[in-house]
Amino acid sequence: MKKYLTIVLLIILMIGLLVPTVKANSTYTIQLEVTSNESNADFDLFMLLPSNYIIYAINHAGLDIEYTGAETLIQNDIPLINVDKKNIQNETYVENGIEYVQILLEPNAEGLYTFEILSNYSEMDMKLRVKNDEKDYIMHIDNFKIEDNVCEIEYNYDKDEIKQPTKIRINFGTLLLIIVLILIVIIAIISKIKTNK
Repeated sequence: MKKYLTIVLLIILMIGLLVPTVKANSTYTIQLEVTSNESNADFDLFMLLPSNYIIYAINHAGLDIEYTGAETLIQNDIPLINVDKKNIQNETYVENGIEYVQILLEPNAEGLYTFEILSNYSEMDMKLRVKNDEKDYIMHIDNFKIEDNVCEIEYNYDKDEIKQPTKIRINFGTLLLIIVLILIVIIAIISKIKTNK
């Protein structure tokens, strides 16, 4: 029986070593998927970065740059805001007295729109904007959750609804406990069979 307990402890130790280590990332990704666009309408999707975020990124990078709206990103290289300058719109968006710089997002190969945000920026005050001739819809994401350094968003184009996808997640501790219990049951069965012989 001691032999089996040693095997169980070795297996637990090996599983513990295989547990992925959590790295402190400097950014997280906002990832948007457009669903239910039945008419296949063309639209532009913009990331709206508030002036506070841009000022924070400038200060965090230790740069001596004054915020002057969209020109701040067009004329300067801010290493913590990695965007293609041709996607920065000259016209800003203003809501509740806060100015937002608009950055056109382009879908990746999987059709997802992504943007990197500094992890240590504590507000979720950036927004997303869908715009074409028929609509101008602003998405507020301030109560969305970030999991595994990704804030996943699903946008239903036809209904103008945003949500986070529902996922069934099993806690690693629970999974480890289930594996250990299964191993104990298997060892008990093997031990019972050997004692009956």
